[in-house]
Amino acid sequence: MPPFVNTECKNCNKLNRFDLAELRKEDGSLVKGVLYRGEEDNEEVFEKTCQHCGRKFKFTVKGGADGAKK
Repeated sequence: MPPFVNTECKNCNKLNRFDLAELRKEDGSLVKGVLYRGEEDNEEVFEKTCQHCGRKFKFTVKGGADGAKK
């Protein structure tokens, strides 16, 4: 079972759920970048459309290379 990301929309404050593997696979404007602060600690910033209000919002996924939350 793939890992899922539960994040709250910054516009409507409703919960959205995304498949982390699919987010990482998608090309182009959705993956804005990876900020490395250490070898094991990184953040991935994604921009997605809210499933409820339809507006775009950005969110950060924190974790190691394996996606596990540190």
